[in-house]
Amino acid sequence: MKGYGRQSILLSCTLLSCLLTAAQIKIEHADQDKGTLKRESHTLKFIRGFKALPEAKASSLANTADKIMDEICRFPQVNTPTGYNAKVNVAGSDLAMKDKEPKFTVYCYFRYLTRDSRYQGIRESMDGADLILNINAFDIFHQMGNYWEKCSKLKLPVFFEAPALTDSTSDYIEFNYKGGGPVRIVTAGARPLLAPLTRKEFIQFLIADDQQSLKDDNEALRISGESEEQIKKMMATQNEKDKAYSASTLKSMDCSIEQGKKNVTQLQQEIGDCRSLLNTMSPEEANAPVRLDYSKKSGAGGMGSLQQLVPVGRREGVSLVKVNPGFYDHSPNAPAAQMIMLYYAWPTVGFTKAPDHLQQAMLDLFKQVDYHRLKESMR
Repeated sequence: MKGYGRQSILLSCTLLSCLLTAAQIKIEHADQDKGTLKRESHTLKFIRGFKALPEAKASSLANTADKIMDEICRFPQVNTPTGYNAKVNVAGSDLAMKDKEPKFTVYCYFRYLTRDSRYQGIRESMDGADLILNINAFDIFHQMGNYWEKCSKLKLPVFFEAPALTDSTSDYIEFNYKGGGPVRIVTAGARPLLAPLTRKEFIQFLIADDQQSLKDDNEALRISGESEEQIKKMMATQNEKDKAYSASTLKSMDCSIEQGKKNVTQLQQEIGDCRSLLNTMSPEEANAPVRLDYSKKSGAGGMGSLQQLVPVGRREGVSLVKVNPGFYDHSPNAPAAQMIMLYYAWPTVGFTKAPDHLQQAMLDLFKQVDYHRLKESMR
């Protein structure tokens, strides 16, 4: 006990010493000190290093990335930073550049200049604000809306509710991604980035979804049937108490199997009804855009979703869209970069407080970038 008491006293003294030391540490932002800019200067060499792209595509991608960095670096927030350091560089990977739409990223980092009582002089902090410019980042749409999980499971092209545009011009579109901060997208050329989902495509999705559910239910019925047979065989050697428990289990399983059979019958009926609807639709109706009225109650399964379909030509409800399959130009002479997605980020997710000096500089940069120049950089 005496040894334990001495250890407790020593531990308390150590903790007290640490607390006193921590209380004396003072870290403050050096808001008036001049920062520095570091900029990537070997973009083409960096891209060539992956050996993932033909020379013409590598040069095209590097040219766009360099023009983006030129645009970013012309602003005083970047080239004459005060109270923070700025860094503008590029990033990529072998797999990303081997995609049919090669992905690449330009980063602009702002990091606070601080004075720390533990050290001499000015230091750069670990935290700050970032501006990210993703080239050909079409995977932003992979988890959009209410249907992406089913589309992923069914291995179908994803579709989603049309994003509500918040601030758009002839050079970019802007929307809030999943309720977070704003995302701005700049596209090359005149091809639309998003295209309406057709009624035919939506019904085909409902059929595929019901077919998968039918497959899952039939598999569940098969497993339940096998389990039921095993329990019946076990009952021949069980005592009366265990037999009573097994009989209760069988009764519960019988109810589940019966409900499963009803579900299978319903799904088969829905698939037939959807196919019949497809066969009787006129070409005009089949190719008409889908709009859904979510305020209407829908039952389970595909036919339930059909109840929310807005009649052709009406404008209420929500439009469903997809990434335009013809957007990206894959011809040999087409530029490698054809879409740039911009967003900014800092630790206070959700921007629940007013931006500080550094964050405001990044926010201003996001707003003041010449989006027309970004558009031109992809040509």
